[in-house]
Amino acid sequence: MALREIRRLLKNIESDLFTVNHFPSSDIKSYHLKYWLVFIVNLYLKFYHRVEVVNSNYLPKKGGGVIASNHLSHLDGIIINAVTAYHTRRKINFLAAEDVYNKNFLFKFLCDLANCIPVKRSTSDRVALLKVIKLLKNDKLVGLFPEGQRSRDGNIGEAKMGVAIMALKSGTPIIPLAICGTFEAFPRKTKMIKPIKVKLKFGKPLKFEIEKKPSKERIKEVKDEIMNEIQKLYNQIKTS
Repeated sequence: MALREIRRLLKNIESDLFTVNHFPSSDIKSYHLKYWLVFIVNLYLKFYHRVEVVNSNYLPKKGGGVIASNHLSHLDGIIINAVTAYHTRRKINFLAAEDVYNKNFLFKFLCDLANCIPVKRSTSDRVALLKVIKLLKNDKLVGLFPEGQRSRDGNIGEAKMGVAIMALKSGTPIIPLAICGTFEAFPRKTKMIKPIKVKLKFGKPLKFEIEKKPSKERIKEVKDEIMNEIQKLYNQIKTS
């Protein structure tokens, strides 16, 4: 993202923040994993993927928060949503690429199941970001994949600036998360889900002071700090 684009996005967000509270609740997907569905999904995860969760105590039981995770597979959002609901009895709204959301009926259903907010992949989606800010201002949990797309080789890729901008504009804690095993279980261009063990490890929440006009250097610094923590967690669960 170019400096000019970052400045324009920040300026637009700043000028439109007053409209955040005017978003009707119906604008944000109200679908969520019901308790019975959470139970079923977690049974599937326990027996088919032998899911192991480390440091679930870092998940906030109340208040806003952003769960930032690496992205390996279409399974990630469903798994993180189910694990979060199981451990906190809270739902989490995920950001999802609009083209994935609208791919077909099944993907739309799965995205709705994971409480997704569609985001335009090729542009700075100010409307989606404002919806996220509303959720955070109302003490909701938001999940996102800073890389903006699934990994092509199982490794963590370069992140976009969005997670840092969100952290600096909202002041909301960022909970880093590493997930592994889903790349092998359900990689790109496959239709069958394999019974591969999946691990998740949450990190200590990262808190950043609100900055009205953060510089490009500051945004990059925050982005790198978040991604370094995710990479550290990923290395730990890969070797455990």
